[in-house]
Amino acid sequence: MTRIEEGKTTEKRFRRAAAAVKGPALHLPEGTRVPAGWSAVRIGAAGEEALLQWSEAGEASPLMPESGAVLRLCLALNMHQIKRVEARLGGGEPLGSLDIRYGYVFQPFELQLTAAQAQAAVREGIVLWTSADTGPVWVFDSLGGAADKAFFAPHLLLEDTATGGAAGSGRRERFLAAFLSLTSLQPFGWIEGCVLDGLYDLRPHVGARRADDALDAHLSQYLDDHGRLRYEDLFSRPADGRLTTIEATLPAGVLVKRDPGHPLIAAVIAYWASLEKEGLVMDGSIVTAEGAYTIAYPMAAAAVRLQRPALAEQAVRQLLGRRDRLARGRDFYLRSADGGARMTFRNWARAWAWYLLGMTRTWTELTDGGLAGVAGLPEVEAELRRAAAAALSWRGADRLWSCYLDDPASGTETSGSAGIAAALALGARSGALPEAMAERACETLNALTGYLSVDGVLHGVSQHNAGGDELQRGGYRVYAQMGMGLLAQLDAALAGMPGMAAAAAEAWRR
Repeated sequence: MTRIEEGKTTEKRFRRAAAAVKGPALHLPEGTRVPAGWSAVRIGAAGEEALLQWSEAGEASPLMPESGAVLRLCLALNMHQIKRVEARLGGGEPLGSLDIRYGYVFQPFELQLTAAQAQAAVREGIVLWTSADTGPVWVFDSLGGAADKAFFAPHLLLEDTATGGAAGSGRRERFLAAFLSLTSLQPFGWIEGCVLDGLYDLRPHVGARRADDALDAHLSQYLDDHGRLRYEDLFSRPADGRLTTIEATLPAGVLVKRDPGHPLIAAVIAYWASLEKEGLVMDGSIVTAEGAYTIAYPMAAAAVRLQRPALAEQAVRQLLGRRDRLARGRDFYLRSADGGARMTFRNWARAWAWYLLGMTRTWTELTDGGLAGVAGLPEVEAELRRAAAAALSWRGADRLWSCYLDDPASGTETSGSAGIAAALALGARSGALPEAMAERACETLNALTGYLSVDGVLHGVSQHNAGGDELQRGGYRVYAQMGMGLLAQLDAALAGMPGMAAAAAEAWRR
């Protein structure tokens, strides 16, 4: 397997993009829009199908006879429902269906095809439609053949018969090729913030220019030439020039490190102030674990770059307040509402990831940035050590965590596992946690590499929690680039430790 060149896609080796994508009139839902610079096709019910074509009728297939494939589509609008997209060959043979539950923009969904079906698809095309009771689905079209957006256009992803999938010495290179590009793009907010942190953390390990080029490509999707926000909220509604939730402030952590004077930083700080109640920044009456990562950490990063000790104290309060309201003995909750009367998502893996990442990154920012004397920071360190040990005690024999840490029946969950392990590795690297935590994190890194697609995208992620507890416990898993961001944070943290760099490199090869 030849090494993937920096900044290039895996199109020639792994993907066959549809040459033509045709569909009915777009008819976007009222008040929604497709991200700027992108284009979409609507998949409607029977009679309003979409058509994918790879070649003219009867043209010989370029696919190898032994090569299986998956059909991959990427959503262009957020879907806060359960959708099912049916597929058949142009000649009529059924292919199966794509199960899309609560999907979001830029998220890929796949349908497995046999080698014979893949070859027939190239000759005949694929027809797509939705059942009448689920309503239409909007996916990205061919996007003008743009190379940097090739991942998001409808395509066939070929099995790598030469190397047996994503295994082997090229696995990390393929992951980095995908991650350090627009392939890892996510909607603006916490979900893209996970990716931005991973990109920034990789700067010392892949070269600052390569990482910065990827950061610029990502941020240009959401910031205009004057630094103004241009994006859609989690319902695909325009949200230009404003922040919509506390989760939308995570990208400020990377932005303030790159440009402390960026106009969005002042807007974020003002937004936090507008939502503060009794020392805590929160949406309405709900205290969330996300705030440890999406508020406390970028707040600490801003405090250091702007030399504002009061902001550092406020960041510490965000963590200790969440400790007091969300931690109950060994258990930890995602949300507390109505003064603690309603507490939900107990021991959810990503809740633990947000809590541990928030504490680790806030502690590191303040101690490395000359603000180690901030009141309450020793309490944060003590809680980080307690919580890290508690989380580690729940890790499974596969060196990963379940979707709910205390419920193995909820199934392995890769994004929470990556986030928890990243926090352990970051904490060990900074000295907030014992060095042995890095060894445990490296074991998790090795386990996670088995969940990468042939082109480097992470699978095994539970869908975002709009579908509630039932969806989280039901075993439904998806691809999600935000999980790649957490995996990149883990990889970078281990690579930055002299005693762990070689072990981390080996973890990708085993």
